[in-house]
Amino acid sequence: MKNTHLVAVILVATTGVAIANEPYFPRSQRSFDRVDADKDGKIELTEFTPLAGRRLARLDANSDKVVTAEEIDAKLQEGLRKRRDRIMAIMDADRDGKITESELDNIVRAMFNGADTDKDGGVSMAEVKGFKRADWRKAYLLQAGGN
Repeated sequence: MKNTHLVAVILVATTGVAIANEPYFPRSQRSFDRVDADKDGKIELTEFTPLAGRRLARLDANSDKVVTAEEIDAKLQEGLRKRRDRIMAIMDADRDGKITESELDNIVRAMFNGADTDKDGGVSMAEVKGFKRADWRKAYLLQAGGN
C-alpha cells in the first residue's frame, strides 16, 4: 500500500466537515420527522427556517447575529481538529503521532472481522447494514488499550 492510499483514507474520513452548518434538507426519515413539527409529512418554510437559523447561529462565535468568513474558518478548523484527533485516537495505536501502513492494516483487519458476523471470511450487504461503527470503534479502542 502506498502513502497515497493512506492519505485517501484520511481525506474520505474527513469529508462532510465543510457543510456542517449550511442549510440543507434532512436526508433520513428520522431527521425529517424532527423538522416536521406538525407531523403532516411535509416540511413547511416555517418549520425549516428556524432549523437553518440555528445551524447558522452555531457559526456566530461572538453572537452578534452576523457570521464572518473568519468565524466560518474558525469553526471549520475546530471541526477538522476534532476529526483529526478522533482519527489519530483510533488509528495511531502506538501514539507516536503517525499512522503507519501497519496500523492502518490492523484497523482495517479488525473492522472487517467485526463486520463479518458469520465469520465466513466475507462481508455481505446485510452485515454492512448491521455494522455499527460506533459500537465497533468502542470495542476496538478498549481492545487496543489493553495491549
